[in-house]
Amino acid sequence: MAPGELWALLGVDFYMLAALLACCVVAGHGLKPRPLFAPRAAAALLAECLWAYWCSYQWLFAPSPVCDVGVLVIVKYLGTFLLTVAAFRFCLRCGWTAALYGGTTGYILQHCAERAAEVVWALLPPRPLWVNNLILAGLTALACLCFVLAFRSRYDILEYDRYGGEGDVMLATAAVVVGVVIVLEPMIRIELGLDTGEPVMVCINIISILLSLLALIISMCQVRQAESEKKAQIAEQLLHAERSRYALEKETVDAINIRCHDIKHQIAALGDLGRQKELRELESLVNIYDCGLKTECAALDLVLSNKSLMCSGKRIVLTCVADGARLRFMEDADIYALFGNILDNAIEAVDRLEDPDKRLISLTVHAQDHFLIVSQENYYDGVLELDHGLPMTTKADKRFHGFGMQSIKMLAEKYGGDLQLQTGGGIYRLSILLPIVENVEKTG
Repeated sequence: MAPGELWALLGVDFYMLAALLACCVVAGHGLKPRPLFAPRAAAALLAECLWAYWCSYQWLFAPSPVCDVGVLVIVKYLGTFLLTVAAFRFCLRCGWTAALYGGTTGYILQHCAERAAEVVWALLPPRPLWVNNLILAGLTALACLCFVLAFRSRYDILEYDRYGGEGDVMLATAAVVVGVVIVLEPMIRIELGLDTGEPVMVCINIISILLSLLALIISMCQVRQAESEKKAQIAEQLLHAERSRYALEKETVDAINIRCHDIKHQIAALGDLGRQKELRELESLVNIYDCGLKTECAALDLVLSNKSLMCSGKRIVLTCVADGARLRFMEDADIYALFGNILDNAIEAVDRLEDPDKRLISLTVHAQDHFLIVSQENYYDGVLELDHGLPMTTKADKRFHGFGMQSIKMLAEKYGGDLQLQTGGGIYRLSILLPIVENVEKTG
């Protein structure tokens, strides 16, 4: 092999490693480095370079290569892919699942850019080598930019470690597809003796790009689905916790009401001692629980009593008009969880407002025909973003918040109902339509 051809081949190897590094930086954005990151990264890069050099040496200079050229090319690129995955795990704080995703994504981006460049080269007239290099660099940058615009704003690489199950299986399947492309493409190219500019090779490159992109999309869609399933499981756990809290708070409030009733009688007995003013003040305090809203639904009364106290402490006006008798078809624990989450979200939103005229929460529950209509309105500040019809949490750590609305939606769907949200003009409106089922025996 002439020196010029040797340097050209080594240049391709150096380009691939540099492009792969750039693509992996984009794919792994958000991961934190491990201690001694610089030595680790240098060791990983050295391993990649030594692997590429050893494969090129076996191909070009070894008197007795360990295998034929076709197998050697497959081993070279397959080894580069596996080293890339290992480098993610070695240099960055992530599990093997996220490392597999990062390595697969980085390799796919580099692979698609290189094959797209070969397609462009086949369509262009003869040109200097620097033009080819410029096309390669430009398409690599374009691949990274498209990935950032299409996926990085919606997907977090750490999600691949947080959410397992089917997402892991599909991610492994995507990695296998990439491995098959790595194996089959060089075999076809070498066995048929195809040149980059031939029409058949152009078609093979396009198919290779499409398969790689399909693998990337599958892995991302599956982790999105796994994330949704995990959040649904957490919402169910929260509902279970709400049931337990309802039972505990009901016992507590009942005990307080009994004690308040006894104290009221004691105050009445002491009323002739001349300390009427002090006694009236004390009576007003113990009437807090005894004079709660009465809706003919014990679970709803409990929620309203607790949330009214909370609103009173925060100087929020809570108004409620509710026909609690029409809620008999729902379990008490579900009523407690549904209205508790609705009012918790409203209180959180209103508590951010400075204008006292907007620190209002309205709740109505009434029946129309054979449907129960739950309506809640409150003012809010800022912009509410909806994700799949539900408002996204405004808290910094979105992993552990936003399940209240998930619980509300699950409860509405449990009873065959529909949840609708409207925002605009600084007013948040929630509406739930539930079919009323008569003569239902409660189990909660």
